[in-house]
Amino acid sequence: MPARVGLLGNPSDGYGGRTLGLAVDAFSATVTLTPTGDQPERRGITLVPHDDDRASWRSSAELADHLDRFGYGTGPQVMAAAVRTFIDVTRGLAARGETVRPPEDFELRYETTIPRQVGLAGSSALVIATLRCLMTHSGLDIPDAVLASLALRAETEQLGITAGLQDRVVQTHGGLVAMDFSHLVTEPRFGVAHGHYEAMDPALLPPLFLAYLPASAEPSGAYHGTLRARFDAGDTVVRSTLRELAALVTEGRAALRWHNAERFGELVAANMELRRRLGPLPERQVALVDMAGELDAPATFAGSGGAVVGVATDEDHLDRLDRTYRNQGAHFLRL
Repeated sequence: MPARVGLLGNPSDGYGGRTLGLAVDAFSATVTLTPTGDQPERRGITLVPHDDDRASWRSSAELADHLDRFGYGTGPQVMAAAVRTFIDVTRGLAARGETVRPPEDFELRYETTIPRQVGLAGSSALVIATLRCLMTHSGLDIPDAVLASLALRAETEQLGITAGLQDRVVQTHGGLVAMDFSHLVTEPRFGVAHGHYEAMDPALLPPLFLAYLPASAEPSGAYHGTLRARFDAGDTVVRSTLRELAALVTEGRAALRWHNAERFGELVAANMELRRRLGPLPERQVALVDMAGELDAPATFAGSGGAVVGVATDEDHLDRLDRTYRNQGAHFLRL
């Protein structure tokens, strides 16, 4: 499954809003399922840790720094949440009288190139990749729109993460997706709701770039938890800002269809200004946005981690941005 960047509207997806997101195929998470039913000594369910799933540190300072940056969720824990959710799906379908084979006797391994905790949706990519493996293993076909909602359920119900549908929708559909969550439709067979999703031609996009600082990685749960609490408490600033963020998507779709790159860039810049209004933001991530602004490139947060996405005018502009970011120790990628 690919990484993703949010271009417009984020984080209104969790609040009945609209978003525009793009899959980033340069990064991906891959899960491999190996059936073990024909090997009695290996029967059961095994989730194999990756090298990144550390269980030892050289000092207490290193342990604290690692957990502060990456949180407590390991790959096997994320995959376990996906497996648990899939089990619930098969049980629900069986209760409806369908003949469904529950997931049994397999081993799951994973690899990922998605940078951790920089806002590129690495955890949801791992969840979706796991669910797709289980679908094949059990012979169960799940539509993409439903799969995205099941992935969200795995993260919210099993892992306790506050999140919206955007990441999972972009990763299940791929490419450039405009999403509208204002009127959710419930899928009775699977018992989850989904919005209206429109695939758009990525060729409509102006030149885009992605930049991030690995050292600025940090879990986004606290930010989203605080935002949810303020929204639920009726905070007028939060609610009005989320509505304005959602409205940017309608304008952004029109700007792309009219090939108005300048207007699209203005909307990306407006998205960032609205994000600032929602509350305190990580200084190092904001610095990456401001760095782009100094070179006349509108930019905004790619998610709620350490990455930013921005709009350039041409290859020369991208070259200048590339040099500037790399001189500051940031990773830079043309999208």
